[in-house]
Amino acid sequence: MNITTRDTLAIARIAARKGRSVDLARAVRERFGIDLPDGPRTVQSTKLAFIGIGVDTWLVTRDGELDTFAESLRDALDAVATVSDQIGAYEVIRLSGQHVPEVLAKLVALDLHPRSFPAGSAAVTLAGHIPVTLWRLENAFELAVPRSYHPDFQHLLAASAAEYTWPH
Repeated sequence: MNITTRDTLAIARIAARKGRSVDLARAVRERFGIDLPDGPRTVQSTKLAFIGIGVDTWLVTRDGELDTFAESLRDALDAVATVSDQIGAYEVIRLSGQHVPEVLAKLVALDLHPRSFPAGSAAVTLAGHIPVTLWRLENAFELAVPRSYHPDFQHLLAASAAEYTWPH
């Protein structure tokens, strides 16, 4: 299993203003060429990903632009959405390689089989006692873990992966 910390990933949270969800969807489509996911899904362009995390609420990620990302989203969407910078709030990691679904299955109460949780699926859940947002890519999973819980999550992940990493 490969673990990659996404240090260059900018992350923000957007929430549609009351009664403006249709306007937000239109603004995102016009500005970024993306149709907002309806529900716990993720959609990506070459630069951005929108991850549905709740009713009219998304995490938005982009590689780079760490200092200006939330501000640029705010400039584009301020009339229809509230935007908050989440770069300092989360540590985002990518898990890829063999046994990742089995390792995660020990931590989350989700069916991670590709038929039930295919690429593009997302969930806000608990991994042990730690709140996480996780989404599936074509060949990997990404998880946004609250920064203050990251050391505990690393410990849980190592324990969950032990049977696949220890020599037999």
